[in-house]
Amino acid sequence: MGHTRKAVLVFAALLAIAAARQTSAPSQTPAPAQAPAPAQTPAVRQIPGITAKDPYPNGCVDCHVAGRDADMRMSVLMTQWMVAVPAALVDKAKAASADATKIKGKHPAVPNAKTNLPQTCAGVCHKAGSTIAPPFGRLLHLIHLTGGAKNRFLTAQQGDCTHCHKLDQKTGAWKTASGSEK
Repeated sequence: MGHTRKAVLVFAALLAIAAARQTSAPSQTPAPAQAPAPAQTPAVRQIPGITAKDPYPNGCVDCHVAGRDADMRMSVLMTQWMVAVPAALVDKAKAASADATKIKGKHPAVPNAKTNLPQTCAGVCHKAGSTIAPPFGRLLHLIHLTGGAKNRFLTAQQGDCTHCHKLDQKTGAWKTASGSEK
């Protein structure tokens, strides 16, 4: 083989080796610096009545309505409870009561069960410190915030504290919404 041909083969071999090294070895040239990604502002949590429209401005009476699958109006429930309160609800009433022996499984008749709910309930029989009925706050929190997937408030209504508790954004005071049954 002539010197020229050998030189060409050696040169081609060296080029092949150099090309192989470039594809397998990391580059010695630093990559150009990338600009940092712009900081993203987290989305504001949608809280009904605070950062989002309030679908339940009147609290209880806005959730407790006649629906396709059940009539959940308080007047209808009260009529049923005068005959018998469901066992699971009786258990919650006993747990919330200062004296569980006073819970009998029937609710007395309430002539104005359609007006100013829940203030009528909380201001008369179910007031804080009541010895005749479970205090409203304890009872309603047990009813609405326990039970997980079996709890209609947490599932169907996607229950949130602001469904019932309303914030006055000027004063920072909280109140329980109230209204008349529809």
